Amino acid sequence: MWKHFKFDPNSVNFSCFTDEKFNKFDNLLRFEWEHAVSQDLFMFTIDYNAKQRILDDGDLNYIIGLNRDRQEKRRVPYLFEHVNIPFDNKKFHFNKIKDAEVLFSLDNEQQTDKHLIIINAAPIRPYHVLLVPYRELEQPQVIERNNLISIIFPDVANPMCLDSLCDLLLGQIIETKYVVTADCIVFGCEFVAASAHPYIVAGLNSLCAYASVNHLHLHGMYCPGRMFIQTLKCSVFHTKSNCYLLDSFQPQAFAFEVKHIDEFNKISQDVYKITNYLMLNNIAHNVAIVKGDSFSSADNVLRIFIWFRQSITNGEKFERCNFAFLELSGFMTMPDEKVYNTLTESEMCQHMNRLGLSVEEQERIKDDVKNLLDN
Repeated sequence: MWKHFKFDPNSVNFSCFTDEKFNKFDNLLRFEWEHAVSQDLFMFTIDYNAKQRILDDGDLNYIIGLNRDRQEKRRVPYLFEHVNIPFDNKKFHFNKIKDAEVLFSLDNEQQTDKHLIIINAAPIRPYHVLLVPYRELEQPQVIERNNLISIIFPDVANPMCLDSLCDLLLGQIIETKYVVTADCIVFGCEFVAASAHPYIVAGLNSLCAYASVNHLHLHGMYCPGRMFIQTLKCSVFHTKSNCYLLDSFQPQAFAFEVKHIDEFNKISQDVYKITNYLMLNNIAHNVAIVKGDSFSSADNVLRIFIWFRQSITNGEKFERCNFAFLELSGFMTMPDEKVYNTLTESEMCQHMNRLGLSVEEQERIKDDVKNLLDN
């Protein structure tokens, strides 16, 4: 059985400007990941010294790396034509992996199967993992809203047989509370906040935005340097919900900031409202959670971005640049050394901007999201 790491709200770290890289959480992740390497659970040999460089013809500090093996040796991604497709038990999913591929679980309770951190068998870079919430529910790659029921019973002082105890409790429920949360977003926030690493990221790709498996999961990894989305300024979009807009590029992104762990559930609900709207309207999207600067103060925060973009259907790949959540965030790996050697920031931005929806569609989406956040 895998280990369990209890999320500690008193030891969170939101800073992307720190020399500290690893704490108990990071040491466990790295130890278990290296143990998986020793068991030959990966599809190729991990290159710990892969080439990487910064695109230095601009101001983004955009990082690129070389990774030939991932494209050549990874599991062939499934082809999707729509953002919302039912879960298919006949295809690969995370209930089919070996137990040894589960590194550990993470939550603030003691549930060893609620929030699983597993290896990505074809990693982008060392310590690349997947975050799989409630894998036994076999949810498709859609951010779900979970209704968690909390039932408060009276104290029972005297021991009694089980049947009598059940009858008593069912007849004397004091209070039932329903807590609504987009649990996978909370999971992603806890993953990022639990780490000491300043450049850790968690992210989700929808179907038609380079998700390769239709079983709910996020990616998690340490990036080699600070990503531009950790510090880039964003404009105010919706004051009531504290939502911002990243409109420096096409595609655009909605953005939220989390200043304290008490906000995880509340902000996850707003993220759910937006991603659910995008899913229902068949709009491809990517989500990233990073540490960064506050949009409105000098605080350290978690930043959550939700890009809405052109769909990529049937696994279409482009010769030089392909953009999932990680590439939109500021880090891209590629299999072709010629592209690696010649890519510039200006060319990369041109490719990124081609993912933008039409001006009319963008304005319609933003108007609809404002209405959603008003309620």
